[in-house]
Order: sequence, then structure tokens, then C-alpha cells
Amino acid sequence: MNNNLNQPGEFDAVLGGKQQNQNYAVVLGGLEGVKNRLNNEDDEVRIAALEDALKYSDAEVDLIIEALCDHSEKIHNRAIDLLHKVGIKGKQALLDYDP
Repeated sequence: MNNNLNQPGEFDAVLGGKQQNQNYAVVLGGLEGVKNRLNNEDDEVRIAALEDALKYSDAEVDLIIEALCDHSEKIHNRAIDLLHKVGIKGKQALLDYDP
């Protein structure tokens, strides 16, 4: 575990970039970090966020279930792939899904 609270952990998403003042950069981990990245416009960032959701808890599986209704076919298809891997809850979500 990272003892320095001012440094990002292994699974933390770091908000910031070259143009942003680093004094205002924010570190988001866990559910909030995944949610934040799911709002990104880049499909690759959103796919990575879905995959990272599996590293946390059952609550994040709900985010993958929500991604079934995403407008992007890439996101939708990756959500289906991931739900096949998450056990009963994921498989039930796929059975219940009605496009």
C-alpha cells in the first residue's frame, strides 16, 4: 500500500496533463476514477476504464452493465466480453439485456 497519500496508487487514475497547472491536478482512484474515465470521449480510455472496473468490487460490475447501452459499438462489445468473465451477475445481466 502506498503510504504517501499525495502520490497515486497502483490503480489510481490521475487527472492532469501537459496543459493543466499541476497544482490543481487530482488523483482519482477506485469507483470515482473509473466513473470519471467512462465519461471520456476516447473509446480506448473508456475501454481501459471498463477493464479496470474488474479490479475493484461488485459495484463496478454495474458500470460494465451500464456500458451495454453505450452508443459506441466498441464499448458495447467490450462490455459484453467483460460480463462473460465476471460470474453470475454478469451472465444474468447479459440474459436480461434487451437491445
